[in-house]
Amino acid sequence: MSKRREILLGALKDADSQVKKAAAAALEKFQARERLDALEKKIETGEMLEKIRVIYALSDLRGPRVAEALARSLKDPLEDVRAAGVRALGNLGDPATLPQMVESLKDTSPIVARAAVEALSTFKDPRLLGPFMQMLKHQDTGVVERALEAVAAIGDKRAEEAFIYFAAKGNPAMKAIALRGLGSMDI
Repeated sequence: MSKRREILLGALKDADSQVKKAAAAALEKFQARERLDALEKKIETGEMLEKIRVIYALSDLRGPRVAEALARSLKDPLEDVRAAGVRALGNLGDPATLPQMVESLKDTSPIVARAAVEALSTFKDPRLLGPFMQMLKHQDTGVVERALEAVAAIGDKRAEEAFIYFAAKGNPAMKAIALRGLGSMDI
């Protein structure tokens, strides 16, 4: 038995309930890592809900192997699985996953595109301004609204014309986001 497992199992017997709870959560993650091969197989071959459960369970873990497994889910034929995968990658916060997540912006499903914009917006990376600006041309209003929010969070003056356009011609939600963006962007 590994030393890590021994420590976690021992902590389950601690008198303090918070220590027991932390040990149980850590042991669950540890066991998921031990079963990573089987979990990856479920993402590839399981039913939709099973795939999604596994993806979200893996999003609590870190490391390149986990990121690779989640990145493979972005190629799944089911849009709900792809959306879950991109959300989970965003949760990881690993900059190495940015290229795969940016590629998800081009997904034909508005659900996946929305999830990709939301996940990428957590990075607040100025290099994402270009991809986000491209999403302002998307036919789905939900994607455009999320992209406007992401661009506003970056606060780059290069987005000024886009904000002016949406402040004048967008739907009420877009106008509000564009106005907030104009107010908070760099001068």
